[in-house]
Amino acid sequence: MVDADLVSSIRDYFDLNSYEAKVWLALLGRGIASAGELAEITSVPRSRTYDILESLERKGLAMMRLGKPIKYIATNPDEVIGKMKKQIELNLAERSRRLDEMKNTDVWEEIVELYTKGIKKVDPTQVSGAIRGRHHLHDQFEELFGGAEKEILIVTGGIELNRIMEYHHPILKTAKEKGVDIRISIKKDGVTDKNLKLAKSVSEVRELIDIDSRFVLIDNKELIFMLLPEQDIHPSYDTGIWIHSPFFAGALKVMFTREWEKMKKL
Repeated sequence: MVDADLVSSIRDYFDLNSYEAKVWLALLGRGIASAGELAEITSVPRSRTYDILESLERKGLAMMRLGKPIKYIATNPDEVIGKMKKQIELNLAERSRRLDEMKNTDVWEEIVELYTKGIKKVDPTQVSGAIRGRHHLHDQFEELFGGAEKEILIVTGGIELNRIMEYHHPILKTAKEKGVDIRISIKKDGVTDKNLKLAKSVSEVRELIDIDSRFVLIDNKELIFMLLPEQDIHPSYDTGIWIHSPFFAGALKVMFTREWEKMKKL
């Protein structure tokens, strides 16, 4: 009998379904076994066990022993993580290459044309969305920073500025080199000297004192503003509202500019 808690624990780590996890653990416990023996131990249908063992072999978790009867040998666990990491890296590299190649195809042009036609039909008040999770927020920051043509305004806290510099400094540097005007206003609490220096290398940085806010404003038309202070919420629940509205963004820009003149340069 295979331990159910252990099965549940390893499924996500090794990207296995329930049957694969049971069979692999049983094989680890036996060292070497046939499909029939593993089916008996795990209560996995024997007809499924052959396919499962082939799947485990492809993932580097098992090896088929030469000779008859056919049996499988468990891969040393010390080798498994290294093999799986290499496979993931190869798969990611291949997917990345294919996506890059797609941009030069007729398919990509059709996709862009469909989006362009579709977005023209959308009421501007509907071009907005909620972004939940800090990782997804930073993905959207990266896209907005990369697409900026004239201006990037960032208002945030010191700890979040650390993350922005760690994740986005290269693309902000590229934006500055293209002539994009970047201004950053922060609450100093938590910012490191290293990241403050990085911020100053791409932007003028001033201290935010009287206002506690978090938002990113791009080209006077696109905005992401966060709903809560970062210290009050778990990263997975951090939520921002993305809006494409020159009307609203323009009003916020006026207010930002007025406050900017009062702020102390860091």
